Amino acid sequence: MIGAVVYTLRAESSASLIAFHGRLMHAAAFSLLGQCSGELSAAVHDSMNSKPFTVSLLKRVTEQKGKGRGFGVKAGKERKFEVKNGELYLWRVTATHEALLRAFLEVPKGTKVEAGRAQMIVEDIIADGSMESGVVSENDMIAWALSQNRVDSVTFRFISPVSFRNFDRDYPFPLAEFVFASLADKWNQAGMPAAIDRASVKEAAQSVRLLEWKGESRKVYFSSDRGMLAFQGTFTYELKVLPVEMQQIFLLLAQFAEFSGVGRLTGQGFGSARVRVEFK
Repeated sequence: MIGAVVYTLRAESSASLIAFHGRLMHAAAFSLLGQCSGELSAAVHDSMNSKPFTVSLLKRVTEQKGKGRGFGVKAGKERKFEVKNGELYLWRVTATHEALLRAFLEVPKGTKVEAGRAQMIVEDIIADGSMESGVVSENDMIAWALSQNRVDSVTFRFISPVSFRNFDRDYPFPLAEFVFASLADKWNQAGMPAAIDRASVKEAAQSVRLLEWKGESRKVYFSSDRGMLAFQGTFTYELKVLPVEMQQIFLLLAQFAEFSGVGRLTGQGFGSARVRVEFK
């Protein structure tokens, strides 16, 4: 099983966080896990090079009730995020490791969450298919993808900044071979039921055309003096040029992206994606 959990957190203190506070939420996830299972927390921290979870930034409940942008990052270049005592916040955590997912699902209400100087407590845990939450079976996901006979296109809405590493530089543009090769890596690293050949995926992706896109690139600062070139936006890829078997693999990877994230530092708030598929 893999899935996404959304926590409702109530702030018990006021604090000023860096606007892109993914590193703080990464630490908060480990702290939360440690309170529930110190052994599992240590195993994930010490033994897994690729961390099998992602975190979102904090989102005010009042924002969710408005137009909403998912658990994403606004396009502006704000340098601070203000946490206010007594306010409610939403925080999305995903897991591609079943024991880790169960631990996140079983967090007791009232558990303390610390993000930098912000002190919060868990008021509610949502995993019912609403608010971008829920649990799915990897085997069901595979069976559904393999049952599709023709996939026309897939659209990724990257709601937090994404970056790839190309040689020794940040690469802030979603070439299909980078997107799908990254997802093949994450699929295999997570130990999913059927291994996917990364080299074949990357080669096939070179023939995938970017139909349309709307987005921007910028440098995202995740500490006072460290940042990364990244992009954000909505990008549609044409898959009908691929053989049906490869279309099914790309469809499977696209669905997986909603839990694994795309690109670098997904465990620190980067690379969050939502996916829409068009069939012929």
